[in-house]
Amino acid sequence: MKLLVYSLLVLFLVISLFPTFLMFSTAFVPEGDLFNRTIEKIVSDFEAPRTVLLTRVRPIGKAFELVREEQNNFARLDPSREVKGLAFSMGSSDINRISHLIFKVRASSALKLSLCFKDIKENVEEFARLLMEPSSQWKTLRVNIDVKKLKLDVLHVSQLRMTIEGDGTLDIDDVTLVNRYPTFYNFVKVLREDYFGRYLLNSTVVSVCSVLGNLFFCSLVAYAFARKHFRMKELFFSIVLATMMIPPQVTIIPTFILMRKLNLINTYWALILPNLVTPFGIFLMRQYFEQLPLELDQAAKIDGAGDFRIFWNVLLPLSKPALSVLGINTFVLTWNDVFYPLILTTSREMRTVQIGLALYQKLNVFTWPTLMAASTIAGLPIIVVFLIFEKRIISGILEGAIKS
Repeated sequence: MKLLVYSLLVLFLVISLFPTFLMFSTAFVPEGDLFNRTIEKIVSDFEAPRTVLLTRVRPIGKAFELVREEQNNFARLDPSREVKGLAFSMGSSDINRISHLIFKVRASSALKLSLCFKDIKENVEEFARLLMEPSSQWKTLRVNIDVKKLKLDVLHVSQLRMTIEGDGTLDIDDVTLVNRYPTFYNFVKVLREDYFGRYLLNSTVVSVCSVLGNLFFCSLVAYAFARKHFRMKELFFSIVLATMMIPPQVTIIPTFILMRKLNLINTYWALILPNLVTPFGIFLMRQYFEQLPLELDQAAKIDGAGDFRIFWNVLLPLSKPALSVLGINTFVLTWNDVFYPLILTTSREMRTVQIGLALYQKLNVFTWPTLMAASTIAGLPIIVVFLIFEKRIISGILEGAIKS
């Protein structure tokens, strides 16, 4: 029976964590999608029909010779026929993920081979110069590419150029660009987007202020419900509980009208004020305060402490587990909130990270790795905060168990 329970638990964990694992792993992939990862990108293997090949590979000088040998096509450069090199079309490629270039060569005599990139602004920059030794056998060359040293526009590279100097012929085949894997560039690219850093700042400000407001104000209200006696206390508390059953979509229109009357639309206050006090926070803290013995309050009153002193110096320090739960819950809900920021903000400068993530898919030419990197950045603060508060929850529970 225990084995069955453990097996089901492991299966549940695998199923629940697999999407998260897939998101993290895809964020480090240079190109491709969730399941098809592109590490090597073939620039040209010269196997396509010549009419198609000429749209991808252009000669530098006169037309190059396409040779077929043992059912394999390759390009032959012959300076004596004014074939100075090849220009491989790359569209408008971002080469920051590229690690090195691999290709096969065979030289009939000593030659110098120059490797260059060309950007869309017609800037050409050499990144390697090789001396080709004469050989009758194919050689596979690997050329490392240090993108940081290049001064051209590495975000919009249009061509990979190979030019030769010297006498004799040079055969070229299987030109392949190899990406770095794993790569952190997807995260760098996302953070370099014009507003994504601002989205993170907005979410941080709103979430932190909402957490602090909930911890303080919900605890104050809960203290009154748990420790003070006044008329219709239970009725008021029942009303607070009843508001937990009201969907936020019902209150968004009155909230929007109120914020507009106060001229708070498209400000931090519009996102913070509705989250400063929550019914769940009041309920949670009230239930926890009621479990603490009244003798603590009585002893503090004998020592001359007032209500706020009892609340701040006696009850709150003993309520760390409940405060941790409330802090985690408020942070997660505020950080993941999409509805309120979408309605109460009108400019991109005030959007939060979840809205920014949705806009990132619509306003940018995205790939799956960059989208998963953006999702990882958006979800990482929640994981970090949860791990920090989880330790405090466990320690608080253990302290309470020992004291009892």
